Amino acid sequence: MPLQRPSDMPQDSQLRALLREWARKFVDSDAAADRVVQRTINVICDNPELLDGAQMNEALFALLRRYAFGENDLQASQQDKGAFPDFGRRLDKEGTRSK
Repeated sequence: MPLQRPSDMPQDSQLRALLREWARKFVDSDAAADRVVQRTINVICDNPELLDGAQMNEALFALLRRYAFGENDLQASQQDKGAFPDFGRRLDKEGTRSK
């Protein structure tokens, strides 16, 4: 699929659909996929030179994949913090009681 000019990308529904299809393979929710797609499009619009060269689709895929992995890392980090929100405070309180 030939890519549109960067100024046309935000309105290109075919490109957005393709990116969303790719993103869904890396993230576990539609909302996360939408965030990855939007971030990818925003970066390409701001830096169209990233797609210079013969391998435009590969460059676009690599950029999307990087943001998808970042999205997964962010979700994992938030889940870790949510699992034990006051674990550190409990340890501090227990440590001061035993002294």
